[in-house]
Amino acid sequence: MVKSSMNNGNVMVFAVAVAAAASMVLQTTEAAEYVVGDDLGWTVPPNGAATYVEWASKYNFLVNDFLDFKFAQGEQDVTLVTKENFEICNSTDPLFQLQKPARFQFLSADTFYFICSFAGHCAQGQKVAVTFAPSASPSLSPSPSSADSPPAASLPLKFVLSRKVGFRKV
Repeated sequence: MVKSSMNNGNVMVFAVAVAAAASMVLQTTEAAEYVVGDDLGWTVPPNGAATYVEWASKYNFLVNDFLDFKFAQGEQDVTLVTKENFEICNSTDPLFQLQKPARFQFLSADTFYFICSFAGHCAQGQKVAVTFAPSASPSLSPSPSSADSPPAASLPLKFVLSRKVGFRKV
């Protein structure tokens, strides 16, 4: 009887060790979360467009990662546009636009172009292009061609509702 309980104890220790090892592997392959602009958030940057270019260049974004756009509602928005509209700060025909802080998960490798549509904000540098590379996960399907912009209903990203997206400094 004593031998049997020791075997059960060994099995339990082994199961805990396997679970811990699996947890470590999963943590290294989990999607990363990024706040656009880090502590600055999504706002008209004090140093112009270079601010968000520098921010995006600090990270290696991968498919399934999340971007959080944090801003004071009513003072900014987040607008997804084509590359052409991004370059000229044109928000008249957006792929989509949100008036509230938002969190997105990116489901395919591509470059996504975001601007603020409030008058003058994009021209003052409130715009960011973020490129997502394929992740190491073999279960992902290949990326669609980026030659044509897909309609908003089929964009390779998803809006994620989260309590974390509300942004207000206390």
